[in-house]
Amino acid sequence: MKRFIGYLIGLVLFYAPFALYQKFLFYLLGKTNYADIHDFCLRIPLEHIWRGRIFEQFTIETITMFLFISSAFFLGPFFCGRLCIAGALGEYLSQLIPHKIQINWTRYIDPAPVRYGILIGFLLSPLIGGYLACAFCNYRLIEAGIFYIFMGERTVLSSSVLFTAILWLGLFGLFTRGGRGFCNFICPVGAAQNLIHWLGSKFSFVLRLKINHSHCIQCGKCVDRCPMGALQIQKNMLHHHAHHCITCKQCIESCPVKAISYTTEKKSLKHQEVNLCNKK
Repeated sequence: MKRFIGYLIGLVLFYAPFALYQKFLFYLLGKTNYADIHDFCLRIPLEHIWRGRIFEQFTIETITMFLFISSAFFLGPFFCGRLCIAGALGEYLSQLIPHKIQINWTRYIDPAPVRYGILIGFLLSPLIGGYLACAFCNYRLIEAGIFYIFMGERTVLSSSVLFTAILWLGLFGLFTRGGRGFCNFICPVGAAQNLIHWLGSKFSFVLRLKINHSHCIQCGKCVDRCPMGALQIQKNMLHHHAHHCITCKQCIESCPVKAISYTTEKKSLKHQEVNLCNKK
């Protein structure tokens, strides 16, 4: 329920006609622009980094990228796991489909090389004259749907929009175990967050997912609950794949023996020391 409420908050904060986040920043910056998803979209500043445009002036892009990088560094993919309605929609809709007709992609393909390869191509495209920020954008697709529901405004259905809908909500949504196939393989924003968090996790004061293997009973409940397939039991041990985990904490809630936690390295070591002392 907490995650669902978080996604509703993300919907109101970032998507027009609400877009409260953008409108608030426009107010602080003394601007009166019409706010929509393009002002917030994290894909656009990712491309602008190479061109240096994001650092030219203090804009919504600059503020958003600072918040994006700092939250991913210290908290993990917080935006993906708590606020991104685009990812959540596929996840929740997939729960309507029986598992037996869904594809568990992570059993056959390691998402990390694919998603980081797409991220690299996405970032390098401006250097060769390309522009991919708006290609296959499910952010814009959701906003168009909101305008249709609340305002009756029809959006022209282009071939790329239809393809995005089929790919995002169809193949990688309804018919993917967990409903997060689009997030796992295609989304450059998610890949960037995981890469930043992986770098951040090298520091002991940064929050990360921790598994207490001495407590884990390999029941598999966390594996079944993880929408990203970031947890797998291999050789009688639970493995966590940080490069495609969105720290949604579904695994923590499902663990019957509390073997998984979301904590810093310092706190984890301190907790282990306390347990050792208690056993003695």
